[in-house]
Amino acid sequence: MNARTRHTLLAASALAALPVQAQESDPPPIYIEARPGVPETLGQAIADAYRSNPQLEGQRAQLRALDEQIVQAASPYRLNANLDLALQYRSQEQRGLLGEFDTLRSRTMGASVTVSQILLNGGRTAAQVSAAEASVLAGRERLREAENSILYEVVDAYVSVRRDQALVAIQQRSLASYGRQLTQAIARERGGDLTRTDIAQARAQREIVRAQAAQAAANLQASRARFATVVGRNPGNLALPPTLPGLPASLDAAFAIVEQESPSLWQAIMATKAGDARIAAQRAERAPIVALSGSYGYASPYSYQLRDAGPQVTGGVTVRVPLLSGGVIGSRIRAAVAERQQLGFEVETARRAALAEAQNAWNQAVAADSQMDSGREATEAAEAALTGVQRGFAEGFRSNFEVLDSEQRLLTAQVVFVNATYAAYAAQARLLATLGRLQAAAIDRDVPAYDPARNTRRVKAQTFGPFDPILAPIDRAQVPSGRARPAPVLAPAVDARVRPAVVQTLPGPMGGALPIVPVLRGPVATDLSDTVVTGGS
Repeated sequence: MNARTRHTLLAASALAALPVQAQESDPPPIYIEARPGVPETLGQAIADAYRSNPQLEGQRAQLRALDEQIVQAASPYRLNANLDLALQYRSQEQRGLLGEFDTLRSRTMGASVTVSQILLNGGRTAAQVSAAEASVLAGRERLREAENSILYEVVDAYVSVRRDQALVAIQQRSLASYGRQLTQAIARERGGDLTRTDIAQARAQREIVRAQAAQAAANLQASRARFATVVGRNPGNLALPPTLPGLPASLDAAFAIVEQESPSLWQAIMATKAGDARIAAQRAERAPIVALSGSYGYASPYSYQLRDAGPQVTGGVTVRVPLLSGGVIGSRIRAAVAERQQLGFEVETARRAALAEAQNAWNQAVAADSQMDSGREATEAAEAALTGVQRGFAEGFRSNFEVLDSEQRLLTAQVVFVNATYAAYAAQARLLATLGRLQAAAIDRDVPAYDPARNTRRVKAQTFGPFDPILAPIDRAQVPSGRARPAPVLAPAVDARVRPAVVQTLPGPMGGALPIVPVLRGPVATDLSDTVVTGGS
């Protein structure tokens, strides 16, 4: 446990001990929905969201759809068979030798089974399978990114509820204290020690705090609603969050983890692998295709009688060599190369964004830790100052204004402390989500992990063909190169000086109305007919 995390947990523990005092004039306290038994933990909230969050379930379903692309891409390796049934009637009139028309009728029927199998495909299928597999891997990284993002929302909502509970408690304590101060001011004003101005100051400060307490209560309900949205249930009595595992020891270590584990970066990298395979698939369109086909069945060429049906057998090997394609193949290759160049630039874009996000989260965590220390020391100092000022006020050495000022200073220090405690923990969770390490099983080992590869293995096992082990290696050996040529590089600027813009003066005056004419309909139009716009005949 590092110092920042230890300070966060100590601060969160201190928040639970904040006193809450109320008077009859104060607003009713905020009651938190609690489950019977032990308080709810962050691991339970993550487990519920991990199991039933609709956004996460949608991403998993999308990945299962991507798994089917592997089966679809490998379909040419597998045997294709069709059953053909035909029942045909034909009538034709034809002029005979005597000049009269004769009607020729024929009745045919037949049934046959046709089988086809590709023997050589020029690497097309292997390249398409590689593209589909790379797309599935990119989809898994997209799912991992979604998991980290949603779990960060769970953590943020969890600590937001605890933060707002503490802020409500602080505001209620401060409101009670201001109420007592107002009561004392009224009593001393009757004795001649204070003036109506002092009473007005105390009453104004109390009403300001009352308004802040109402807003804090509304913020708490908003955080509870956000918790229910992402977790799937209303929050109960939330326990102190645990130490987040997997935090890097330094910013340089965080940058190294981004390069190795960032889901957004690896999603872009896998997309480039798919782009390379698509280039190879388009180049393979120039290769010949060798296929074997055959059919067996029975046909009756003259009647619908089964006794007239005879067996028919056909078979052959076909070779198709593309010669001219109208430039389509070359155009598709160039398009695939350009798309691959785009994907390469997106990798660098994802890397820069992930590094910047990691640095921002790290800086927020460091800043929040410093703010937390300052807020803790400020709270302790403000409490001591308020005690002394209240004692001096009771003895007549301090003014009512000094008491109010000390109360406000204590309130501000406690609010800073609570917000910094939330910000430190939330920033740590954001950093882990950027690194791809905010995993449900890492926080709570009892959470069952979703295996994205399980469905891939299942769909592959369901559609295995007998010739796949033979044809796949042969076709893979024919795959053309999928490397894309480098993207064009812009020439460096010859003159980098900024040219002054030509500023033109627009003539006045300023506009005050839009050129819109009202169109009236119904009975009103009869009274104001001169304003109705009518079309020409």
